[in-house]
Amino acid sequence: MSVGFQRVANLISLSVSHLALNPVITASLLYILTKGPVNLRARLTNRIAALRDPIRHAQIIKALKWLLTLGLLKNVNKMLNDLALNSYRLRPESARWKWDKEVAVVTGGCSGIGSLIVKRLITKGVTVAILDVQSLPPALQGYAHIKFYACDITDPDAVFRTAKEIRTTLGSPSILINNAGILSAHTILATSHEYLRKIFDVNVLSNWTTVQAFLPDMIKENKGHVVTIASTASYVGVAGLADYNASKAAILSFHEALNQELRVYYNAPSILTSSIHPNWVRTPLLAPVEAELKKRGVVVIEPEDVADAVLKQVFSCRGAQVFVPASAGKSSLVRALPNWLQESVRKGVSKTITKSVGVGGM
Repeated sequence: MSVGFQRVANLISLSVSHLALNPVITASLLYILTKGPVNLRARLTNRIAALRDPIRHAQIIKALKWLLTLGLLKNVNKMLNDLALNSYRLRPESARWKWDKEVAVVTGGCSGIGSLIVKRLITKGVTVAILDVQSLPPALQGYAHIKFYACDITDPDAVFRTAKEIRTTLGSPSILINNAGILSAHTILATSHEYLRKIFDVNVLSNWTTVQAFLPDMIKENKGHVVTIASTASYVGVAGLADYNASKAAILSFHEALNQELRVYYNAPSILTSSIHPNWVRTPLLAPVEAELKKRGVVVIEPEDVADAVLKQVFSCRGAQVFVPASAGKSSLVRALPNWLQESVRKGVSKTITKSVGVGGM
């Protein structure tokens, strides 16, 4: 896919989403052109030649009706998605959440997106327990609402010991944000078994361990929020990132199953779950491919954008599947495409990775 075509496609997609499929805009235009004030219609007809042609006028009206219908369906679909991910509750249970009384656990909270999430949580008075193998950075030191626990989340015994200490000193956490993750570009043949075990321990198995450690108390109260930091990579496998793609696909499946178990097995429908799917985020890991992404017209988002999305969801007291940016949601549709189109999409991203990083095969 050429760079110019990609940019045009991005622009068209944005325009269609925000303008053509906006029911307020299409309904207003439809009303003006069919039942609006005569003098207003006359002014439009005089200025727009197409409206003076009865055939083209009828085509425009028909197109607006279709766009209005599609826009309404889009909004209805969004509403149904929200209801389905919140046990069909119409309103958030905001009254149950007292932010200065809540305790949040954030894995990998000492750097990157995790540290930004921590800073945003404490602005609302939330007490945050950071689980990380890195030392607490100076920027997070000296805050009464931040408690650091040196904990290797790939070690189940360490996580359960830390969970016990957190409950004793801070109380039972009501928010769990599984943020920790690692990434390194290399081909399948160049992936060592040591690194393969490490990425699945950090990106996938730690989610099981932290949920096993902190979810039981949430179930007792039928209150909590589990946030999974997934990725658009959950949906698209590409060359050079096979292990990362597989790990993100795995935690999406884990998250979906967790959501079902809370409702069907544990009868705890008020425990919220949110999966966050960032696209390309400007981090040191992205530096080698960022220039090539820009050439292809790809939007690179900031870590702050992801942190803002996470906290917006937490403080909304609603569960959701969130794509950052919102336009990245189309990645979830890739597997519904014909195979030849799927391969075309994957090939474009694969070339970007291999061209920029130069991943080896052996």
